[in-house]
Amino acid sequence: MADEPNSTVFEDELTDREKALISKLADWTVKKRMTTPAIFFLESVRPLNYVGSQVMVFFAPIVNVVFNMPEWDELRVVLERRESIAYVLDLIEEKEAEFLTDESIRKQEAKARKKEAEK
Repeated sequence: MADEPNSTVFEDELTDREKALISKLADWTVKKRMTTPAIFFLESVRPLNYVGSQVMVFFAPIVNVVFNMPEWDELRVVLERRESIAYVLDLIEEKEAEFLTDESIRKQEAKARKKEAEK
């Protein structure tokens, strides 16, 4: 779409700390194998991302496992910005692709070791 925000331009506007927080969120999402639900959720709330960021206040006690409160508040402020959803989606998809590639390599190596052990 022509009016779709460019996540690369948005990335240039972020501080290193904000990038690290979003990366931490993406890493956690991929590690917990929540990529598909996260993408579905983010795509569905994209038009309402400001409202969605306010819902984060409700979930604050739950996410203390991953983020401390100052980090969570900073992330909430970043996610209020319209362009943030595209950037988060891009990062989650990138990290998921890396995870799947690494997993495929691990499986191939395990298969090769198993064949070698059978000889």
